[in-house]
Amino acid sequence: MRNLIAFFQRFRVFLVFLALQLLALGSYFSFVSYPRTQFFNTSNTVAAKLLTTQRDITKHFFLDQENRVLQEEISRLKNQLDHALSSKDSSEIITDSLKGFSYTFFPATVINASYSRKNNYFTINVGASDGIQPKMGVITAHGVVGVVYDVSTHFAVVKSILTENFNLSAYISSNKAFGIIKYLDLNPKQVSLTGISNDIELNIGDTIFTMGSGGYFPSGIPIGKIVEYTVIEGKPLWDISVELFQDMRKLHYVQVIKHIKELELTELENQIEEYHP
Repeated sequence: MRNLIAFFQRFRVFLVFLALQLLALGSYFSFVSYPRTQFFNTSNTVAAKLLTTQRDITKHFFLDQENRVLQEEISRLKNQLDHALSSKDSSEIITDSLKGFSYTFFPATVINASYSRKNNYFTINVGASDGIQPKMGVITAHGVVGVVYDVSTHFAVVKSILTENFNLSAYISSNKAFGIIKYLDLNPKQVSLTGISNDIELNIGDTIFTMGSGGYFPSGIPIGKIVEYTVIEGKPLWDISVELFQDMRKLHYVQVIKHIKELELTELENQIEEYHP
């Protein structure tokens, strides 16, 4: 005991200095982890690189498990959709069997994320130099997680599915009824499926999939499952709670989806709007 006391007395100045350094570094990284999309566009390239370094230090704890899950998901997508067209630069080009659209999947790592606010975003370590553009869908091995919101050369900010104005067309597996996914409550585990008439039969556990409209996602990408539903008072609609398959509090590895024929689809839709204003 005397030796221990003597040790602390001898090195007390160094130990106090070390404790203060750790406290300062902890406060600093807490600051740079706070998502600011506008700051991202102007001056946070350095901050993003610091976040990448911080993420590299911790990601090996999840790497093996996540890689296995990603490999399983790639196999599942290949079996679910028609066939793989080609493979290039670690991206899988596949065809949506229902829509006939081609999509490219780019792997990425999440280096910064929020999930407890009304509008949540996360940052990924790929950007314009990797072919990433705004309005690209983002998924994990478990399901839909967001849409690319803004892009710099090497990084991108993604609008999370946990965002107030995130509207996604989706359908119910058991009856093919379709509605809109919305984030209405501050619950990072759940979203709501809106617009479903209450004369449609529902089941707890029914899976919700993407419709494929809009070109952000292929049809049939999983979103979550129904965990609760009640009739909305005064309206002929269900209030449906959907538990997300992807826990947004544990977001690490994602895939960004590029719709290869997006330009053609956009031009066609614009023509329709011109003919029917």
